[in-house]
Amino acid sequence: MSKKLSRLDSSVEQCIVCCKDITIFSLGECNHTVCHECSTRMRVLCQQNYCPVCRCNLNKVLFTIVVKPFELCNVSRYPCDKKHGVCFSDDAAQKAFRDLLEHRCSRCRDRQPERSFQALRDHMRREHDLLYCDICTVHLKMFSHERKPYTRKMLAAHKRHGDADDMSYKGHPLCEFCDERFLDNDELYRHLRREHYFCHFCDVEGRYKYYR
Repeated sequence: MSKKLSRLDSSVEQCIVCCKDITIFSLGECNHTVCHECSTRMRVLCQQNYCPVCRCNLNKVLFTIVVKPFELCNVSRYPCDKKHGVCFSDDAAQKAFRDLLEHRCSRCRDRQPERSFQALRDHMRREHDLLYCDICTVHLKMFSHERKPYTRKMLAAHKRHGDADDMSYKGHPLCEFCDERFLDNDELYRHLRREHYFCHFCDVEGRYKYYR
């Protein structure tokens, strides 16, 4: 088995999910580790509690700097976020978890975090005249600090063509019948098949044409 997939390998310093260096480990009862950021994304944003390595369902994980067998950790003695099943070996691990979930304005450094992402959106629009993409907000499981605020002009360009600093993204494709944009071509395709007409003969030949 690869070192990156081995259990409790002290040489594993990169997360097998995001390939970033691990500063705080997320340890499950299966004894596989990922970084605390990927674990938080899965458990909180995606509501998926399985191990990304072995797919074992994990009722609890421990955020820790020092890795040892889960059965020796006695997680019941550590503070725990019961809603998401995350235990913390120390205050630093707990703070790192909370920091990921903060809704903090990237422009107002001294401002306290907002109580929700909607409150952050309202603040950004009201105080900075900046907007978040509605389509990305609905479909992409991202932390608030990862979401990009746009001016109105930049947001229009983001939807039509994508972002200048991200060449892998080409914008949100448009349904010409509904004048509605979708996350990607797959979402647009599903919409067209569900809401509009197409020729079955052309479809068999691989010529995809749709009609109102």
